[in-house]
Amino acid sequence: MSKERQAHKREEIRNLILTTAREIISRDGVQALSIRKITKTIDYSPAIVYHYFKDKNEIIELLVSDGYKRILDLISKVNKNEDEPEKEIEEVFLNYIEGALSFSEEYKAFILNGDSEVLKKTTVLKEGISKISPTIKLLTDAIQRGIGKGRFMPGNAELTAQIMWTSAFGLIIKIIFEKNISEQQKNRLIEQYLKIMFNGILIRKEEK
Repeated sequence: MSKERQAHKREEIRNLILTTAREIISRDGVQALSIRKITKTIDYSPAIVYHYFKDKNEIIELLVSDGYKRILDLISKVNKNEDEPEKEIEEVFLNYIEGALSFSEEYKAFILNGDSEVLKKTTVLKEGISKISPTIKLLTDAIQRGIGKGRFMPGNAELTAQIMWTSAFGLIIKIIFEKNISEQQKNRLIEQYLKIMFNGILIRKEEK
């Protein structure tokens, strides 16, 4: 077998392990993942998995990073709106919600997990998180611009970003669990969420 084919085969096996782990987590939750369960599913020996990954925590961290990157890629596409940062923030949240719902079971499994390895990626409430998390930083910066332009009420931009993000998470989780709601109702809920959210921070004309 040529070196090129060997490299392709290694990549194929590695991806198979990650895909299998992702399916187990989506179906049974993060705590249910084990090397034994992966190998039983793909019919390989544990030694094969350990050849590619140090342990199951490394697999979990890679999958969390991958999911996080998917969402980050979506919200990073949003153009900065200097004059009306609320429109930028609205697009960020629409992309975030859409991204989370596109891999809902995986999102639910990770975001509802308190494992220390998972929390390294999913933490949003810690003071100073906007200096660590690109997603919270993006939102905090947009809120700070809105405050600076006199469009948003004065306040701590990071705290506002944390509350906004957490409330979006609550809506996403309920949409995931309540699978029987219609597409129309889902869109109405998201629209109303954004309306209420901005009513809380926008300065009305009579207040200026």
